[in-house]
Parts: sequence; C-alpha cells; structure tokens
Amino acid sequence: MAGQSRIEQTPTRDRLQLGFGPIDGMKVEYQIPKEATGDRGILSKSNTATRSAILRVSNLTNESWPLRVIGQVPVTRQDDLKIGWSSTPEPTTQDRDGQRGILEWDSTIAPAQVQDISLTIDLNWPDGMSILGNY
Repeated sequence: MAGQSRIEQTPTRDRLQLGFGPIDGMKVEYQIPKEATGDRGILSKSNTATRSAILRVSNLTNESWPLRVIGQVPVTRQDDLKIGWSSTPEPTTQDRDGQRGILEWDSTIAPAQVQDISLTIDLNWPDGMSILGNY
C-alpha cells in the first residue's frame, strides 16, 4: 500500500492513526493468458499484436477496503500505428491527471471477495514497418 496524506496537527496526548505498509491478507496476481503477433491480409498486408492481461485482487481479510488500481495502455504518435484496448470492468478514469494511456479503477473490495480486471490491447501496423520494444 502506498499513498499520500495531509497530516493535521495532533494535540498532546491525542492519538494519530496513519496507514503504513501493506495490508496483510490482500493478495494481487498478474497473469498474461494471451500474447500473439502475426500478419493478416491478402492484397495489402498488415501486422497485428494482441496481449491480454488479468489482474486479480483477493481480499483475505475480515473487513472491506477501498481499492484503487492504476494501469496503463500504450499510446501512439504515429498515424500508421493503430492501438485499441478493452477492459472488464471499464476503468473509472481514463487519461488520469491528463496523462495519456493511464487508467484507474476505483472500488471497494469486501471481505473474502476476489476482483478481476481484464485488459486486452490490440496493435495494428502496415506491412514493411516495425515497432520496437515491448508494449
């Protein structure tokens, strides 16, 4: 757990409670069930790449917790590269704080609940061109 908070002044002998460190009993898993590249087309060829990811959050505690997940999808500055994505559930915020490709999911996770976020990213670009690096 990481975050930020404003700390008010605390009178002498009063108690102050601050969140610090991970929550014991919260478990996070990240899986990539599909990652594929290839080409398509007969007359005009293009290249494609697809990646699917699942983020699973499990609350193994006896109380509900606010949950905020921040993720990202690739963005492009090239007209020839087309990027599409889909998510289940839909993010509550896209382009968080004006930053392209930053997604945010806000919810509450109940005791013994498991929440999955599925994200699929599709890239398409013309034959003869290449994209460098991982996306």
